[in-house]
Amino acid sequence: MTLQLPAMLFYRKKVRWLQFSPPRAAHYGPQRGTDAFLLGVTIPTLAGFFDQGRWARRLLQMSHRYPALWHAMTAVACIHRDFIANSTPITMSRMQDSSQVRLALQQWNKSIQSLQELLSGQVLTKFDRLVILSVCILFITMSSLQGRLWQAFVHINSGLKLIHQWKLADKGEDQRDEDSDLDVLLVLFTQLDSQARPYLPSLSNNLQWTDKQIILSSSTNPFKSLLEACVALEVHFNKMMQIYTNNSIYIDGLDAGMQIKRQQCLLGLTEWDARLDKYLGRTPQPENGKALKLLYVRRRLAQVALSMDLTEGELAHDDFVEDYAYMLRLMGDILGDPMDPLDSQPADIDQSQNMSFHLETITTEPLFLIALRCREPTIRRQAIRLLRQYPRREGICEGMAALKIAERVMEIEEECLSSPENACARGNWICENHRVTWLQFFLVHDRQARTVVHTREDLLHGQPGREIVTTYW
Repeated sequence: MTLQLPAMLFYRKKVRWLQFSPPRAAHYGPQRGTDAFLLGVTIPTLAGFFDQGRWARRLLQMSHRYPALWHAMTAVACIHRDFIANSTPITMSRMQDSSQVRLALQQWNKSIQSLQELLSGQVLTKFDRLVILSVCILFITMSSLQGRLWQAFVHINSGLKLIHQWKLADKGEDQRDEDSDLDVLLVLFTQLDSQARPYLPSLSNNLQWTDKQIILSSSTNPFKSLLEACVALEVHFNKMMQIYTNNSIYIDGLDAGMQIKRQQCLLGLTEWDARLDKYLGRTPQPENGKALKLLYVRRRLAQVALSMDLTEGELAHDDFVEDYAYMLRLMGDILGDPMDPLDSQPADIDQSQNMSFHLETITTEPLFLIALRCREPTIRRQAIRLLRQYPRREGICEGMAALKIAERVMEIEEECLSSPENACARGNWICENHRVTWLQFFLVHDRQARTVVHTREDLLHGQPGREIVTTYW
């Protein structure tokens, strides 16, 4: 039986002029220098904190058997090399027409050709499926490195549909090698789905985004690794994102169904805490301290969102200032920032001007949320400083775009500070009416997004929001 994959998995834009050629042995060897870059720079970037290099090594092993994987890895290495070596200032949009980009497009087409041959009529093994999902992750990586959000959304959606179609999240207690490989993929796809959620109201009709959730088997046993803990936490985090990116809750509040989902999320997180505590009791010195801190940040973000009293609107965030300060300290540690993140008068330090890329979600998303929602001036400004100091693209989350939006939101909200007559009685630091309450995200085209921000006052008086246009570097 021929497996029918989502047609959009093979989506390719602006490369149709390239001619397909059948894979040959010679195609396995990339141009001189690309292989070293792939091994030394790109693969560690894909691996992230939780993999400890295992999945990365497996990619290399699998690539010798699967041309589709090898060509995709080579394409990503070329684009990654161009991303890092590009000298265009990060405040400007860069041109993407170098020899590395042209080689990447050729390799990408060869990967698609080989992938189609892999899928032509044969029964797929679990290993084959892991390879296909890995190729899909590489396509997402390539799209993100080029700033092509639409392409990235297409491949994220395809990968999620395959995970559900193949029931790959249904695992028992016995962990095998390929299950560890799958855990890395589940983390990445779940994080990417969470990142895409704010855009879905404007995209879902075109993409037919899957609303299925990954459901892991219930267990009270301690986690076997931080990677396993990360998979479980990201599944809970994604469920939380599906609740809080539903715009109706900000208009009508949480209905009974949403209340049940929220309580289930809180219960799941409590069980997650117990399993992590058991793991740490057996492993007092985890394999990666930064990975553990990252878990704590993600866990606290979810707790804040799920514990918030939505009837208080944006004022509810004022009850979580200590939580925001806690997360800010952890992210300073993860970034290796030499400064006290809670110093209200930080010393001048040189600003990094080099954009870095990471496939997993690390600091950009939480820093953006803190800068957006925490109105305590020191914490907010330090979150913005870290976004500016460490420009990064993580998954499909663009750090410079997040910085621009956060700075503009702070500017809008602080306008009331210079006009006391416009202030209202309620609210610490920023009055209730002038707080940005609702953000809408729209994809203008592949490398440009439009964000519309609405204050409470805008919504009360039926006024249009203010637009912020951001372009991916």
